[in-house]
Amino acid sequence: MKNHTKTQIFDKINLTLKISLLFVFCLLGCTQLHAQKNVEQRKSPNFGCTFEDGPFPANIIAIQSEKPLKSFPFSTVVDIQGCQVIHISFDKIDKEFVAHFRPTDIDDSGNVLIRAERGLQYEIHLILP
Repeated sequence: MKNHTKTQIFDKINLTLKISLLFVFCLLGCTQLHAQKNVEQRKSPNFGCTFEDGPFPANIIAIQSEKPLKSFPFSTVVDIQGCQVIHISFDKIDKEFVAHFRPTDIDDSGNVLIRAERGLQYEIHLILP
């Protein structure tokens, strides 16, 4: 009878160890997934950006999507911060092509399409040295 009891005790210990190991592996897996999500969320918007902050000359096509469709090409200076266009200099530009916009990411080639207020879009191409 004592051997049978020892066997039962060893079986319970073995089962407890297996359950504990399974719990530890699940906990580690969940922790790694959570850590990966945090890394992705903390990734800076200018990760891999090749443009320094400051003014850049640019060729822009302003497109007004109202009927009839109107477009207006012009050259000006845009301000870059954190690899985003944050400001367009609208000096000497007709007011119908001026609208507020949110900072927008630039691609590696120096191009960006900005969707602004009032149905305006700005297709921007930085003039690179």
